[in-house]
Amino acid sequence: MDKLKVTSHIKDDDLKIKMYKLVDICNSVSNSYSLRNTEFLNPYEIRNAISIINYDKDLEYTIEGGYEDAERAVIFIYPDYYILEEGDLTLTYLEIRGNFKFTTVSHRDYLGSLMSLGIKREKIGDILVHDDYCQMVVDSDIADFIIYNYNRIKNNKVSVTEIDKSDLKPPIKSYDDKVFSISSLRLDSVIAGAFNLSRQEASKLINADLVQVNYEPVNNVSKSIEEGSIISVRKKGKFIFDKVLGMSKKDKFRVKINKFV
Repeated sequence: MDKLKVTSHIKDDDLKIKMYKLVDICNSVSNSYSLRNTEFLNPYEIRNAISIINYDKDLEYTIEGGYEDAERAVIFIYPDYYILEEGDLTLTYLEIRGNFKFTTVSHRDYLGSLMSLGIKREKIGDILVHDDYCQMVVDSDIADFIIYNYNRIKNNKVSVTEIDKSDLKPPIKSYDDKVFSISSLRLDSVIAGAFNLSRQEASKLINADLVQVNYEPVNNVSKSIEEGSIISVRKKGKFIFDKVLGMSKKDKFRVKINKFV
Protein backbone atom coordinates (compact mmCIF):
# COMPACT_ATOMS: atom_id res chain seq x y z
CA MET A 1 0.00 0.00 0.00
CA ASP A 2 1.43 3.37 -1.07
CA LYS A 3 1.05 5.75 1.90
CA LEU A 4 1.39 8.88 -0.22
CA LYS A 5 -1.32 7.73 -2.62
CA VAL A 6 -3.90 6.63 -0.05
CA THR A 7 -3.43 9.76 2.10
CA SER A 8 -3.20 12.33 -0.70
CA HIS A 9 -6.69 13.65 0.07
CA ILE A 10 -5.88 14.40 3.74
CA LYS A 11 -5.05 18.03 4.53
CA ASP A 12 -4.82 17.83 8.32
CA ASP A 13 -1.15 17.25 9.23
CA ASP A 14 -1.86 15.45 12.51
CA LEU A 15 -4.33 13.12 10.84
CA LYS A 16 -1.94 12.45 7.97
CA ILE A 17 0.80 11.36 10.40
CA LYS A 18 -1.60 8.95 12.10
CA MET A 19 -2.72 7.54 8.76
CA TYR A 20 0.94 7.07 7.73
CA LYS A 21 1.32 4.90 10.83
CA LEU A 22 -1.83 3.02 9.86
CA VAL A 23 -0.45 2.28 6.38
CA ASP A 24 2.72 0.92 7.98
CA ILE A 25 0.57 -1.36 10.14
CA CYS A 26 -1.43 -2.56 7.12
CA ASN A 27 1.74 -3.30 5.15
CA SER A 28 3.20 -5.16 8.13
CA VAL A 29 0.07 -7.34 8.37
CA SER A 30 0.23 -8.08 4.64
CA ASN A 31 3.92 -8.98 4.77
CA SER A 32 3.98 -10.98 8.01
CA TYR A 33 0.43 -12.42 7.91
CA SER A 34 -0.03 -11.37 11.53
CA LEU A 35 -2.44 -9.42 13.72
CA ARG A 36 -1.61 -5.76 14.42
CA ASN A 37 -3.54 -2.90 15.93
CA THR A 38 -3.66 0.88 16.03
CA GLU A 39 -3.63 3.04 19.12
CA PHE A 40 -6.92 4.54 20.31
CA LEU A 41 -8.56 6.69 17.65
CA ASN A 42 -11.53 9.06 17.75
CA PRO A 43 -14.52 8.62 15.38
CA TYR A 44 -13.13 11.00 12.75
CA GLU A 45 -9.80 9.17 12.70
CA ILE A 46 -11.58 5.81 12.56
CA ARG A 47 -13.62 6.89 9.54
CA ASN A 48 -10.46 7.86 7.68
CA ALA A 49 -8.63 4.71 8.79
CA ILE A 50 -11.38 2.40 7.52
CA SER A 51 -11.32 4.01 4.08
CA ILE A 52 -7.58 3.33 3.90
CA ILE A 53 -7.75 -0.26 5.18
CA ASN A 54 -10.37 -1.00 2.51
CA TYR A 55 -7.77 -0.31 -0.18
CA ASP A 56 -6.38 -3.78 0.55
CA LYS A 57 -9.08 -6.38 -0.06
CA ASP A 58 -7.02 -9.06 1.70
CA LEU A 59 -7.30 -7.31 5.05
CA GLU A 60 -10.05 -7.49 7.62
CA TYR A 61 -10.51 -5.33 10.71
CA THR A 62 -12.39 -5.15 13.99
CA ILE A 63 -13.12 -1.94 15.87
CA GLU A 64 -13.08 -2.39 19.65
CA GLY A 65 -13.54 0.20 22.36
CA GLY A 66 -14.68 -2.04 25.20
CA TYR A 67 -18.43 -1.53 24.89
CA GLU A 68 -21.09 -0.73 22.34
CA ASP A 69 -21.01 2.88 21.07
CA ALA A 70 -17.57 3.57 22.57
CA GLU A 71 -16.27 6.92 21.36
CA ARG A 72 -12.57 6.06 21.28
CA ALA A 73 -11.56 2.68 19.92
CA VAL A 74 -8.70 0.55 18.62
CA ILE A 75 -8.72 -1.03 15.16
CA PHE A 76 -7.38 -4.58 15.03
CA ILE A 77 -6.16 -5.46 11.53
CA TYR A 78 -5.50 -8.99 10.28
CA PRO A 79 -5.45 -11.18 7.13
CA ASP A 80 -8.89 -12.09 5.79
CA TYR A 81 -8.45 -15.73 6.76
CA TYR A 82 -7.54 -14.96 10.38
CA ILE A 83 -10.12 -15.82 13.03
CA LEU A 84 -10.03 -13.11 15.67
CA GLU A 85 -10.62 -14.27 19.25
CA GLU A 86 -11.40 -12.32 22.42
CA GLY A 87 -7.89 -13.03 23.73
CA ASP A 88 -6.42 -11.15 20.75
CA LEU A 89 -7.89 -7.86 21.94
CA THR A 90 -5.08 -6.21 23.89
CA LEU A 91 -7.29 -3.96 25.98
CA THR A 92 -7.55 -3.81 29.76
CA TYR A 93 -10.44 -2.46 31.81
CA LEU A 94 -9.76 -0.56 35.02
CA GLU A 95 -11.83 0.87 37.84
CA ILE A 96 -10.68 3.83 39.96
CA ARG A 97 -12.22 4.45 43.37
CA GLY A 98 -11.57 7.03 46.07
CA ASN A 99 -13.22 9.07 48.77
CA PHE A 100 -14.91 11.78 46.72
CA LYS A 101 -17.53 12.67 49.31
CA PHE A 102 -16.39 16.28 49.60
CA THR A 103 -15.23 16.93 46.04
CA THR A 104 -16.40 16.50 42.49
CA VAL A 105 -14.08 14.73 40.09
CA SER A 106 -14.64 15.27 36.38
CA HIS A 107 -13.53 13.54 33.19
CA ARG A 108 -10.91 16.28 32.80
CA ASP A 109 -9.55 15.55 36.31
CA TYR A 110 -9.17 11.81 35.63
CA LEU A 111 -7.55 12.40 32.24
CA GLY A 112 -5.27 15.16 33.52
CA SER A 113 -3.97 12.94 36.33
CA LEU A 114 -3.19 10.20 33.82
CA MET A 115 -1.41 12.57 31.46
CA SER A 116 0.68 13.91 34.37
CA LEU A 117 2.16 10.41 34.65
CA GLY A 118 3.54 10.77 31.13
CA ILE A 119 0.90 8.55 29.51
CA LYS A 120 -0.01 9.41 25.92
CA ARG A 121 -3.65 10.12 25.15
CA GLU A 122 -3.52 7.52 22.39
CA LYS A 123 -3.03 4.80 25.01
CA ILE A 124 -6.31 5.64 26.75
CA GLY A 125 -9.80 4.87 25.51
CA ASP A 126 -13.06 6.09 26.99
CA ILE A 127 -13.18 7.26 30.59
CA LEU A 128 -16.57 6.43 32.10
CA VAL A 129 -17.24 8.79 35.00
CA HIS A 130 -19.74 7.89 37.73
CA ASP A 131 -20.61 9.68 40.97
CA ASP A 132 -17.99 8.04 43.20
CA TYR A 133 -15.76 6.10 40.80
CA CYS A 134 -14.76 5.83 37.19
CA GLN A 135 -13.91 3.08 34.73
CA MET A 136 -11.58 3.29 31.78
CA VAL A 137 -10.37 1.28 28.82
CA VAL A 138 -6.60 1.31 28.27
CA ASP A 139 -3.90 -0.34 26.21
CA SER A 140 -2.83 -3.49 28.05
CA ASP A 141 0.82 -2.41 27.76
CA ILE A 142 0.28 0.39 30.27
CA ALA A 143 -2.31 -1.23 32.56
CA ASP A 144 0.15 -2.36 35.24
CA PHE A 145 1.86 1.01 35.22
CA ILE A 146 -1.46 2.73 35.89
CA ILE A 147 -2.43 0.26 38.62
CA TYR A 148 0.80 0.86 40.55
CA ASN A 149 1.31 4.58 39.89
CA TYR A 150 -2.11 6.17 39.52
CA ASN A 151 -2.80 6.87 43.19
CA ARG A 152 -4.01 10.46 43.52
CA ILE A 153 -6.58 12.75 41.91
CA LYS A 154 -7.15 16.33 43.13
CA ASN A 155 -5.39 15.53 46.43
CA ASN A 156 -7.61 12.49 46.92
CA LYS A 157 -6.04 9.05 47.26
CA VAL A 158 -7.40 6.50 44.82
CA SER A 159 -7.02 2.79 44.18
CA VAL A 160 -7.04 1.10 40.79
CA THR A 161 -8.21 -2.44 40.10
CA GLU A 162 -8.62 -4.45 36.93
CA ILE A 163 -12.17 -5.47 36.07
CA ASP A 164 -13.79 -7.67 33.45
CA LYS A 165 -15.06 -6.20 30.21
CA SER A 166 -18.57 -7.24 31.19
CA ASP A 167 -18.34 -5.02 34.30
CA LEU A 168 -18.04 -1.81 32.29
CA LYS A 169 -20.98 0.51 32.96
CA PRO A 170 -21.29 3.35 30.47
CA PRO A 171 -22.94 6.27 32.27
CA ILE A 172 -26.28 7.50 30.99
CA LYS A 173 -25.60 10.61 28.94
CA SER A 174 -27.39 13.71 30.16
CA TYR A 175 -27.94 16.96 28.33
CA ASP A 176 -29.16 20.48 28.90
CA ASP A 177 -31.41 21.51 26.04
CA LYS A 178 -31.13 25.05 24.74
CA VAL A 179 -33.24 26.82 22.12
CA PHE A 180 -32.10 30.07 20.49
CA SER A 181 -32.31 32.08 17.30
CA ILE A 182 -29.44 32.64 14.88
CA SER A 183 -29.13 34.47 11.58
CA SER A 184 -27.52 31.54 9.75
CA LEU A 185 -26.39 27.94 10.20
CA ARG A 186 -22.73 28.92 9.91
CA LEU A 187 -20.37 27.43 12.47
CA ASP A 188 -19.50 30.80 14.04
CA SER A 189 -23.17 31.65 14.43
CA VAL A 190 -24.03 28.29 16.01
CA ILE A 191 -21.13 28.47 18.49
CA ALA A 192 -21.99 32.06 19.40
CA GLY A 193 -25.56 31.06 20.22
CA ALA A 194 -24.56 27.93 22.09
CA PHE A 195 -22.14 29.69 24.46
CA ASN A 196 -23.64 33.20 24.54
CA LEU A 197 -20.75 34.74 22.63
CA SER A 198 -20.48 37.35 19.93
CA ARG A 199 -19.83 36.14 16.39
CA GLN A 200 -16.39 37.74 16.64
CA GLU A 201 -15.57 35.81 19.83
CA ALA A 202 -16.78 32.58 18.23
CA SER A 203 -14.65 33.23 15.15
CA LYS A 204 -11.56 33.68 17.29
CA LEU A 205 -12.11 30.24 18.86
CA ILE A 206 -12.52 28.65 15.45
CA ASN A 207 -9.46 30.37 13.98
CA ALA A 208 -7.43 29.29 17.03
CA ASP A 209 -8.06 25.63 16.11
CA LEU A 210 -10.12 25.03 19.25
CA VAL A 211 -13.19 23.65 17.47
CA GLN A 212 -14.12 20.21 16.17
CA VAL A 213 -17.20 19.20 14.19
CA ASN A 214 -17.92 15.48 14.37
CA TYR A 215 -14.41 15.14 15.85
CA GLU A 216 -12.81 16.76 12.80
CA PRO A 217 -10.74 19.91 13.47
CA VAL A 218 -12.41 22.80 11.65
CA ASN A 219 -11.14 26.36 11.19
CA ASN A 220 -13.68 27.49 8.60
CA VAL A 221 -16.00 29.97 10.32
CA SER A 222 -18.56 29.77 7.51
CA LYS A 223 -18.90 25.97 7.54
CA SER A 224 -22.59 25.05 7.34
CA ILE A 225 -23.74 22.87 10.24
CA GLU A 226 -26.13 19.98 9.71
CA GLU A 227 -28.61 18.54 12.17
CA GLY A 228 -27.08 15.85 14.38
CA SER A 229 -23.56 17.30 14.21
CA ILE A 230 -21.45 17.02 17.36
CA ILE A 231 -19.54 20.22 18.05
CA SER A 232 -16.86 20.59 20.71
CA VAL A 233 -15.07 23.78 21.70
CA ARG A 234 -12.00 23.37 23.88
CA LYS A 235 -12.48 24.87 27.36
CA LYS A 236 -16.10 25.73 26.53
CA GLY A 237 -17.93 22.45 26.14
CA LYS A 238 -19.55 20.04 23.74
CA PHE A 239 -23.03 19.87 22.25
CA ILE A 240 -25.19 18.21 19.63
CA PHE A 241 -26.77 20.49 17.04
CA ASP A 242 -30.09 18.73 17.40
CA LYS A 243 -32.50 20.32 14.95
CA VAL A 244 -33.80 23.40 13.21
CA LEU A 245 -37.22 24.13 14.67
CA GLY A 246 -38.27 26.67 12.08
CA MET A 247 -37.99 30.36 11.29
CA SER A 248 -38.78 33.24 13.62
CA LYS A 249 -40.85 36.29 12.70
CA LYS A 250 -37.57 38.11 12.07
CA ASP A 251 -36.47 35.43 9.60
CA LYS A 252 -33.94 33.87 11.97
CA PHE A 253 -33.39 30.16 12.43
CA ARG A 254 -34.85 28.76 15.65
CA VAL A 255 -32.53 25.91 16.62
CA LYS A 256 -32.25 23.43 19.45
CA ILE A 257 -29.00 22.03 20.85
CA ASN A 258 -28.23 19.38 23.48
CA LYS A 259 -25.29 20.44 25.67
CA PHE A 260 -23.37 17.64 27.37
CA VAL A 261 -23.33 17.94 31.16
